Amino acid sequence: MPGGSRHDPGDPGRCPRIHEPLEFGHPTSLIVWHRTIKTSAGDYRVAVPDAAFDLTGRRAVVTGASAGIGAAIASRLAGAGASVVAVSRSGRVPEAAGLVRPLAADLSDAEAVDRVIDGVVAELGGLDILVNNAGRGDWLPLGELDRQYFDGLVGLNLWAPLRLCQLAHPHLAAGADSAVVMIGSVDAVRPSAGGAVYGATKAGLAAVTVALAKEWRADGIRVTQVDPGIVDTPMASGVISELAAAGVSVNISGRAGKPDEIAALVHYLVAPAGRFATGVSFRLDGGAVALGPFDMLES
Repeated sequence: MPGGSRHDPGDPGRCPRIHEPLEFGHPTSLIVWHRTIKTSAGDYRVAVPDAAFDLTGRRAVVTGASAGIGAAIASRLAGAGASVVAVSRSGRVPEAAGLVRPLAADLSDAEAVDRVIDGVVAELGGLDILVNNAGRGDWLPLGELDRQYFDGLVGLNLWAPLRLCQLAHPHLAAGADSAVVMIGSVDAVRPSAGGAVYGATKAGLAAVTVALAKEWRADGIRVTQVDPGIVDTPMASGVISELAAAGVSVNISGRAGKPDEIAALVHYLVAPAGRFATGVSFRLDGGAVALGPFDMLES
């Protein structure tokens, strides 16, 4: 193909294009081919995104999105062309998040949860993608638990995503190919000591994922879950430091995951490429659950 490289996209006038320097938002991996277009003003190298991952025109909300996994997801979806509202207590927009718009809301407050979807729809004009990422990871021995702790953790980790799904449903059903992604945890299947309540909330979220995928099938809404292992985020920094100091390997990969790696999977699940995925949880843990007790000793 003269002046170009693999996968000729056809008429360049109909393709999204970016002149040098190439800036296609956060996920440069979306750029799957390049072409050189000759014009009277000179030659331009254009980047064409893979249509299977293109989110142009899609409207998304990501909760818990001021830092860590949520910020990476918001940036990734915006980089793929989606209009994104990032919900967080601080109302801070993630760095390098492009056109992400902030919405301040404390999802541990039930009344604040009730206002989120209306705020998102007012900002975006509708909703196609819901990513329930906000949550809290607390570990306490059973003897130290009380009702206040239980209600707080269950309220944020389980009730808030349930309620947001409930409120978002009419808007998601009004569109085509809408998607919901829950951010769970490997603690859903392998809870840690002291993590009875936290693990229960994430296991409950997995049950919600399957139930809603069935319930919303007729509406064309896909529902999936991503269960990360330890990821290098502000919330996990203390645990990561302790494990490193002890020389303990908690997964086959021998490192913590990166927020961008979680975001890449979420992107796939909400994009056209992921249309066959629904009612399932995807474990992204570096092989943590695959390790057995003798593997831990050998590390």
